[in-house]
Amino acid sequence: MPLSSSGNIQDAPLPALFEELGTRKFTGTIVVRSDDSEKAVHLKEGQIVFATSTDSNDRLGEILIKAGKLTREHLETALVLLKKTAGFKKLGALLVEKGFVTPKDLFAGLKTQVKEIIYSLFLLENATYRIEETFPTDIIQLQINMQELITEIIQRIRQEA
Repeated sequence: MPLSSSGNIQDAPLPALFEELGTRKFTGTIVVRSDDSEKAVHLKEGQIVFATSTDSNDRLGEILIKAGKLTREHLETALVLLKKTAGFKKLGALLVEKGFVTPKDLFAGLKTQVKEIIYSLFLLENATYRIEETFPTDIIQLQINMQELITEIIQRIRQEA
């Protein structure tokens, strides 16, 4: 399939885009914009290694709270401290530094966050995408098997339908 650097997901479905980028061993970012948010999936040599989102439901703190690994009070404390660092620290690093979560719980939370962001992308009916050959240097690179993830997402969508 010829790959366009931008377009609408109705014309180029996300599963096909991810598959093509995986086959090409692409390193860069797919940015998907819907009416209410912008989400980015970062790939290295065709493998998903991280994802980010402007949607408040996709925030790491909220995911850790839902998983029972972080209290609301600890999150609020960490967010206050984070503002004082003026962007020099990441939330996850601060949570571990203060002992609010373990490194293992943080890593599991990050992996869940990435999976949830990608899952939410597959539910979108109308959005635009653009493919960028830029790759952020300040992310924790996770190894996520794309085939397993897509299979997991399809099963989840079928169960919820």
